[in-house]
Amino acid sequence: MKVFVTGTDTGIGKTWVSMLLAQRALSAGQSVIYYKPVQTGTPAGQPPEDPSFVACVLQNPKLVTECRYCFEPPVAPLVADPTGIIQLDRIREDVAQYEAQSDLVLIEGAGGLMVPVTPSTLMIDVIRMLEAPVILVSHCRLGSINQTLLSLEALQKRNIPVIGIVLNFYPADLASADEAVRTIIPTLRPFVPETIPIWTSPEASQPFQSTDLPGLMEALTLPWPLPKSYSWPRPVASVL
Repeated sequence: MKVFVTGTDTGIGKTWVSMLLAQRALSAGQSVIYYKPVQTGTPAGQPPEDPSFVACVLQNPKLVTECRYCFEPPVAPLVADPTGIIQLDRIREDVAQYEAQSDLVLIEGAGGLMVPVTPSTLMIDVIRMLEAPVILVSHCRLGSINQTLLSLEALQKRNIPVIGIVLNFYPADLASADEAVRTIIPTLRPFVPETIPIWTSPEASQPFQSTDLPGLMEALTLPWPLPKSYSWPRPVASVL
């Protein structure tokens, strides 16, 4: 199975959640390939930051980490790639190959859904091209409700299945948190379809446990067929 981990913003904790997902799958005896199609902001001569983090933390022989394109500037992929090195077909071929080689392929995007990847392609177009269901990572802070619902609406309009929403950096002591954080789940829940669960992930400074993201591995075992009928808000023939 393949799952695309995307976020409402950059620096939102997509890699942290991807690592938690990989940890849960590995604990269940599954083989996992973590795949970062495009990494930006990596210093020259250094390995891709996000795959290296996942591999370093988990250190499991059943985990493979891969990155297709890596750029030094900490900018959107389109800006980091002025010569057009990024090839969507290569990304699609990678994912197809990794699906055949592992139980779970975790694909992590760069930035949010509307980040430009090529002159005619956004990150959300790449998700559609790969026909991958999504886990949407958001933050527990003021403004997250708006960002989460905007991202969810963009995915739903494109008929991209959403496995669940993860509120990252969820405080261990909720009672002492700001009101915006304490009320985020009850405020967000009525505007999210009942079929889409909302999970929480601990602050990155806290050790993760096997109880984090309850029920997520069970959700990953469900079939999530992507509808073949699809209406784009703009022409993206180069993607399809």
